[in-house]
Amino acid sequence: MRKTIAYLGYGLGLMMLVYYGLNYQEALHIEAGRNFDPFPLMQFSYVYSLMIGMYIALPGFIKRMALKGTLSVNWLKILILGIPMLLISASGILFYYSVSSQLNSLIRWVYLKYNMMGTTLIGVACGYILLSSIFKKEIEQNTVSVVKSSLAKIVVLFILGFSLLYVALNGFLHPMKLVDVQADIVKNDDQTGYLVNDGKDTVYFIRTEIEYRLKFENMPVRSIRQPGGDLKIKVEPQEELRSLFSEDIFKQPEGIGFTGGGKETEITLTYTIGSIDPEGNNVDLPPPAPEVLEEIKDRLYNAELVFEFSDTDIKRFNLLDYKGN
Repeated sequence: MRKTIAYLGYGLGLMMLVYYGLNYQEALHIEAGRNFDPFPLMQFSYVYSLMIGMYIALPGFIKRMALKGTLSVNWLKILILGIPMLLISASGILFYYSVSSQLNSLIRWVYLKYNMMGTTLIGVACGYILLSSIFKKEIEQNTVSVVKSSLAKIVVLFILGFSLLYVALNGFLHPMKLVDVQADIVKNDDQTGYLVNDGKDTVYFIRTEIEYRLKFENMPVRSIRQPGGDLKIKVEPQEELRSLFSEDIFKQPEGIGFTGGGKETEITLTYTIGSIDPEGNNVDLPPPAPEVLEEIKDRLYNAELVFEFSDTDIKRFNLLDYKGN
């Protein structure tokens, strides 16, 4: 009877873990599409796969812990099986953190070969391996086994310590640089349109926009957004540029896009200065006159690019230094 209850409880726990985990993962997936930020989804998928693997290994772990003996770890098993699986399952996250071009290329290759499904399955196996490597032993092993275990322990701790140190010093070893800025005024006829009136109507706008194309070196993709989804990067116009607008159009970009990652990343910021609905269903915002547009175009570099890593770590770039690059 006791075994029956234990089996039922274990099975129910596994089903609940999978059910609620997948629901939360789906919510993160929707949020990632909405904010163009897949990093929280990748973080959860990585931790969740380890949790599933550890849960599967839990009955054996409890049985081993019930035995008498000294708590021990199979470091050789972790070194040969656990560490490679851990790195493969974390390859998506490491790609977001790494900025070294050689290392980034290798991590990207691994992640593309396994994709999210493959890294998730490897993560489940990794969680199982990690928990099943903890056991109790009643008597000392022979000298050869002890030497092998000690050496494996040293290698495992060295790899983990080196990895943590590298992540911590990543920004110092590979500092982020703004290498090129291209600013222009473009007319965008968005053929896909926008959903308005609670998604009932589609409106096609012809927009006049200020577009900044910013090329960075050594910028991790994770630096683009804060955990809450707020932009970390913005353009602050100087008085010569700000005076040409009646409203603060630079308060928030209308759009942001990025390509690349690692060695080179390009970010595009767009600010709408005119919006026309050809069908006449919405109020138009006429763009400035042609002569004013030319004046705006001449002053687009009279601004600073502000990059907020945190409340205390803020970098500013004078865009005039990049004019004519």
